Amino acid sequence: MNKRILCVAMTTLALFTVSHTLHANELSLYGLGHVSADSVNSGEDTSQFIASNSSRFGLKGFYQLNEGFDIIYQYETGVDLTAQGGNDGNGGAESSGQIFTKGRESYVGLRGNFGTVLLGHMPALDQWANEFNFFADQVGDLGNLWEASGIPGRLDNVVYYQAPSFEGLNFALTYSPEEGVDGADYLILKSDYTFSDSKLGFAFVRIGQAQPSLENHTAYAITLQTKVDKFIFGGGMQAEQNIQGLDGNDRISFDIGASVIIGEKGVLKAQYAISNGDADNTDASQFAIGYDYIIDENNIVYLAFASTQNDADVNFSVNGKGHGDKVTPLLGNDPYVISLGLIAKFDLNFAL
Repeated sequence: MNKRILCVAMTTLALFTVSHTLHANELSLYGLGHVSADSVNSGEDTSQFIASNSSRFGLKGFYQLNEGFDIIYQYETGVDLTAQGGNDGNGGAESSGQIFTKGRESYVGLRGNFGTVLLGHMPALDQWANEFNFFADQVGDLGNLWEASGIPGRLDNVVYYQAPSFEGLNFALTYSPEEGVDGADYLILKSDYTFSDSKLGFAFVRIGQAQPSLENHTAYAITLQTKVDKFIFGGGMQAEQNIQGLDGNDRISFDIGASVIIGEKGVLKAQYAISNGDADNTDASQFAIGYDYIIDENNIVYLAFASTQNDADVNFSVNGKGHGDKVTPLLGNDPYVISLGLIAKFDLNFAL
């Protein structure tokens, strides 16, 4: 009898172990708090700001249905640590007096040998611009120039497919349907190739226009990042045609940057970008330099300076995109900013 009981117990334990393996459930709670004290000169006068910069809170996880087939999910919201609302770097949402602001990358989907399929609120420009953006969410963010013509950082109502990686080559498709507005769909093709310590990327985007009289806004981008010892170098080009649907309204932008490890905890970095429009007096350039002190893997203190030079008919910002308290200068003005910031993040994992 004891042998039978032991046999049944061992069989039950084995079945439970297999069931747990085939139906694993994992959950992560994560967040990032990013605040800074900024002195911003708009080209007219100087003002001081305490900014929350794309701070966020989220949860993500997966449920393994069987070997090689998972249900995955992520729910992420922007957080405004100043609770001022509307201008916290998360895309803009009226949330005065509230901590939680606008939705960030959020989805439910399937992952398996076929690749990954997701539905939700997904990255658009952020898929390629942030691959080498040395000042992402800080002053001097590359998006001040690359996003300013209308390519959104993230998209609503998205179907996203990423193919299985093949020897360093990746491919993804992002599509946002018309949803009752004829012609107003989005299509993004993104690919990259990783080799040695380098990554080469390509992206194409088509933004449909609701009015038939307008042209599709299209763009393509090429990016490259490489690591050499303590240095990281990155750069890219983005060319846009028929911006906002206007025939011949074109713009081409370039960016180059680098970072180097200084000592055990320091990173010195610099970035320069230019954006040239086809129309007269519509060019701009941006320069940023900064120093990150990495306290540990979750905490960073930094000091950064950035400036933007605008031609007479444009007013690109210097502290926008992922940075809060964006200041939009008057046409032709040249803003600059000094920023002292702190980034603190966490990631807690649970096996359920």
